Amino acid sequence: MSSVHTDDFKGRTAVVTGAASGIGLALSRALLNGGVNVLMADSNSIALACAVESLSVHAAQVQHAAVDVTDAEAVQLLVDFAEARLSRVDFLFNNAGISGVPSVVDASLDDWRRIVDVNLWGVINGIHAVLPLMRRQGGGHIVNIASIAGLLPSPSNVLYTTTKFAVVGLSESLRHDLAADGIAVSVACPGAVATNIWGAKEIPRDAISAEQAADEILRGVARKQGIIVFPGRMRRGWLMQRWFPRKMDRILAKMARPRAQVR
Repeated sequence: MSSVHTDDFKGRTAVVTGAASGIGLALSRALLNGGVNVLMADSNSIALACAVESLSVHAAQVQHAAVDVTDAEAVQLLVDFAEARLSRVDFLFNNAGISGVPSVVDASLDDWRRIVDVNLWGVINGIHAVLPLMRRQGGGHIVNIASIAGLLPSPSNVLYTTTKFAVVGLSESLRHDLAADGIAVSVACPGAVATNIWGAKEIPRDAISAEQAADEILRGVARKQGIIVFPGRMRRGWLMQRWFPRKMDRILAKMARPRAQVR
């Protein structure tokens, strides 16, 4: 973790979902390096065990649990476990998510249900479970990991974009609703990050590393930013969408045209 925000996290506690790889693992490592006690959660128990083993130097700071974020009862047990072991939850990082689903013209209703269950209901389940605890303890910070696809329409990735727009809207509404309770809410909207979420697809050449993404997210969290957009070219694209929507429509139309021709 960068020294810029180490003091904002030292001695705190955090729960990170989707912690076995990618951004979740990078966040866990950065938080541990910054002196945070971390409960790492992931649905893949084998990958999670390997991730925890890779962080053995921080063994005294790490707890872990195999949890499917689509299971509300399991997520509640995760938060209860965090309270029992860590006494409190200062940060919840709702990071678990999936992509790699079919195009909208090929998608089944089961495809829709699966991605909504993980990417949206997984976030809702985390918020619902941790909110009473954060209110009792007098504060906390909920961090939802979305995507630039939650701010800019992605014609080639409709299902994923739908869930990420929902997470952004949820986060922004929640941020204002919980301000009086002393609970901060941030939503991270990164561009391409080199993680296994791409599956068999080629990782974009301009993708940043998971470690870079984690550092950007924690910088934004330390500053209590509502929407954390990175890298810089993604921020510029977001601003263009807000300020010049007609110009952005033309750009998006060009992006959608090749797939329409294939269809």
